[in-house]
Amino acid sequence: MLKNCKIFLIGLSAVILAACSEIPDKTNWELADFQYINQENEQVGLEDLKGEITVANMIFTNCTTVCSPMTANMARLQKMAAEENLDVQFLSFSVDPEVDTPGVLKEFGENFQADFSTWDFLTGYSQKEIEEFGPANFKTIVAKPKNGGEVVHGTSFYLIDQEGIIIKSYNGLDVPYEEILEHIEILENQQ
Repeated sequence: MLKNCKIFLIGLSAVILAACSEIPDKTNWELADFQYINQENEQVGLEDLKGEITVANMIFTNCTTVCSPMTANMARLQKMAAEENLDVQFLSFSVDPEVDTPGVLKEFGENFQADFSTWDFLTGYSQKEIEEFGPANFKTIVAKPKNGGEVVHGTSFYLIDQEGIIIKSYNGLDVPYEEILEHIEILENQQ
């Protein structure tokens, strides 16, 4: 009887631990194939993300509202992940690609001390392409007003797993840093 209780408790503990190491409320959106250029004028695509854990967002360099705080938050997350020895890549898709050339993106990233060895700022597509890519993949608006106003876009960070699946989105302005790091660690341990 006592032996059966121990076996039951061990089994129950394993189930509880497994449940605790799951990411709650997964989105499970598949990221479409893409091939764009980064701040170094190098090609970066979905195949480059395969096997890597990635955190992505959408920004533009001449934004006067949310993009600088979001980029500062992403830089902080990049630094925290490095301190935790987490192997994670970062992607920032420009939502104003006609303005955001590789050189402009590089200067923008440098202003936030971005570590370009693990962070790509992407451009090299048309405005129409990113306005279709954002909603289709990240379920967020991307729209450049015809009257010349600032690009309207979402402010989320997106966690992408090693298979190119968008697992979860997070607030990119009021960032739950510890939660994101915990979820990155869960993905690393599932490898």
